[in-house]
Amino acid sequence: MPVKRGKRRKRQETLGHRLAGGILDLIDGFFRAVGTAFIGLLRLAGRLLQLLAQALLFLVRQILRLLCLPFLALYRQITGKNNRASRCLRLTGEEFEEYAAAVLKDNGFRRVRLTPPSGDQGVDILCERGGKRYAVQCKNYQGSVGNAAVQEAYAGMQYYDCDVAVVLCPGTFTVSARKLAESTGVLLWGEKRLTHMMQISGRKP
Repeated sequence: MPVKRGKRRKRQETLGHRLAGGILDLIDGFFRAVGTAFIGLLRLAGRLLQLLAQALLFLVRQILRLLCLPFLALYRQITGKNNRASRCLRLTGEEFEEYAAAVLKDNGFRRVRLTPPSGDQGVDILCERGGKRYAVQCKNYQGSVGNAAVQEAYAGMQYYDCDVAVVLCPGTFTVSARKLAESTGVLLWGEKRLTHMMQISGRKP
């Protein structure tokens, strides 16, 4: 009888150890799962806080930018920095033609080439875009461009068998030049158009 009781005790102890070990494993697994979930929540919360901080920083920058726009516009008007085209005035005539040709390429024009220095018939650059051939005359001097440039560009367009005539300059055009351009279909690309193209190009004269 004592032997049987000893066996029963050993079996009970073994069963108890297994049961206790299983319970401890369950508890350990539970706390591991809780810990992993907690760490995941902390990481998610940290990521959300990071995104929120970035959004707030972007919003603050945009608000400051909007608040500063009137002052920047006034500063550019005073200093003349809103007109990038005026920087071209430091170039010689030939340098301006070469620079204008590079800017035209950067703005999507193809087959851009300079005409010969002499006998150009009022056209300095020939190029193509959208299936049309452009004849461009460059005028790089301070002041308003007059009628003569429009007439030369129009005549050069016909000479080179082009579809569009353009007068390109870093300044403005006289009233009579604008009226003549409207009647002949010649495009006048002054300081605003040239500044825009220079911004797209990114080239400095």
